[in-house]
Amino acid sequence: MPRKTTRQTAPKVKATKTAIEKEIGVRLSKTEWSEAVELAQRIEANRNYKPGDVKINMMDEGELGTSGYREFGGFITEAYNASLYWPAVAPEYKRILRSCPPIVMVSRAFASWVRNIMPMVDLPEKATDDDKKYQEFILQDFENMDGGFDRFSESTVTNVPFYGFGLFEIMPGLRDPSWTPPPMREINTYEENPSPDNVEGDETPIFGRILSVDDWKSQFDDGLIGIRRLGWRDNRTFFRWEYDDGKHITGVVQQDWPYRQVHIPKNKLLHLTFGDPVNPEGRSPLEAVWRLERLKYGLEIIQGIGFEHAAGFLNVQKTQDGQLTNDDKTNIANAAQKILAAHEGNYAYSPFGIQMTVTDVPFSAANALRAAIQYYDILILSLYTMEWIGLNTMTQHGARAAQADVTQAAVFTFNAMMDGFASQYDDQIGRKLYEWNKNSFPNLTRRPKIRFTHVNNSIALEALGSFWKSIDGIIPVGTDDYKAFRKQTGFMPANSPNPEDIAAGYDTKGLYGYPQDTTGSGGGEGDTTDPMSGGIGAQGGTGTGAAGTSLFSQRNYNLYKAAEMVLSRNGKI
Repeated sequence: MPRKTTRQTAPKVKATKTAIEKEIGVRLSKTEWSEAVELAQRIEANRNYKPGDVKINMMDEGELGTSGYREFGGFITEAYNASLYWPAVAPEYKRILRSCPPIVMVSRAFASWVRNIMPMVDLPEKATDDDKKYQEFILQDFENMDGGFDRFSESTVTNVPFYGFGLFEIMPGLRDPSWTPPPMREINTYEENPSPDNVEGDETPIFGRILSVDDWKSQFDDGLIGIRRLGWRDNRTFFRWEYDDGKHITGVVQQDWPYRQVHIPKNKLLHLTFGDPVNPEGRSPLEAVWRLERLKYGLEIIQGIGFEHAAGFLNVQKTQDGQLTNDDKTNIANAAQKILAAHEGNYAYSPFGIQMTVTDVPFSAANALRAAIQYYDILILSLYTMEWIGLNTMTQHGARAAQADVTQAAVFTFNAMMDGFASQYDDQIGRKLYEWNKNSFPNLTRRPKIRFTHVNNSIALEALGSFWKSIDGIIPVGTDDYKAFRKQTGFMPANSPNPEDIAAGYDTKGLYGYPQDTTGSGGGEGDTTDPMSGGIGAQGGTGTGAAGTSLFSQRNYNLYKAAEMVLSRNGKI
């Protein structure tokens, strides 16, 4: 027998479509009527929902799937070439980062930009005293940290966007100048934790001799727990990942020769990724750079050999009869070495009966090779949205307007990257700081979020002036707006001068609160049933006008009214 299927139907409507149209005062098309009935059905289902109504209560179910990235024995094999698997790729990425000119340019640009970024803490709209105190605590902690925010941020932007991931070891510290941090000790061995709830791989280190003494001292004495140091762990010392059976990271193994392997658990790590938030190794753009850099390197070798050959060769002609003797051949070789060597004033005696001249060779492929090398340079820069560096210098092309556009795109990309790092910092360290200290701030509205400020795009003074003229008399401005505008110029002080300091004859109308023009036509009153309708008046304008319309919101309003009437007729409301 065919299996019976049940069909979900809309609520039975006791009233006709015509009756409901009269109730709401609007005629509905067939499509609108169907949508209204379907909407009523969804509203009824939502109002009557209970967790037990579903076959599987998701709150009672654990995670079922895995992330899916390829991993074996603590090593991830996601890269498109086996040469790019970690940890073997670390020296190769380091070579590119230190020797490839476009990548060095990007790294230096990132390091310069990040110097203009500062941490910030979001506060709720109605912040309590504890909210403000917690904000001050977080900002102080960046200052209190060894190396401060500058060392952390520069270490991040000069490594993580290139390697794909970065690891900092988190070392907490008591904010008490009398507190002495524990010393760094050598790990002799590990023993399995004998506790009954031991998780596989949970091991306790057995410490040996002291390797170094930590001389960090807190600048504050409030007794809170902060971060005394974020210790960067060089990617070249990364050995492998540690997982549980569900492919969740539980820690890393570091191998820094000649020291023995060290297991660093996840809860002691600030683990930053770039390019892929799911893969613990991120997705480094250097994967793509690796291929381009090798092609570029090959072209540079060909170009160098070509220029060497094009510099000329020693053309030797024998002017006397007879064969060249061994002495003649030796003298010719010595002469060629002296004449063609890269030193000024070189000369050589030619044997009797032998004429020597240096002959140039045209290098017709030179321009094509140079263009190809420049193409790969720009392509490498483009992987980081930093091609503006090469415009007009490496390409002999690129108008100023285009350069300004790509520069803004680069700054936007950099700011977005820093937003990602800030989010990871807040999620991993911000939460720890909150858990460690929440009892000291009992009236917190919620856990404040840690964010980083943005790098501002520089605006040409001509564009800045044109913008000011375009909004003058249209958009109201206040003291803060004037300060922001003056600061954006890059050379004017933020605060306006006192009236008595202004040069004679300068019109200060509107600058210090003088009345501005308030004439203009008024906006429409709008429809009280539709907040999206109504006109917009000119700045300072008074009066009334015809109500505006908003067909989209009015249609939705009609559908909801009809849906409510459908439910009302069925006794559901």
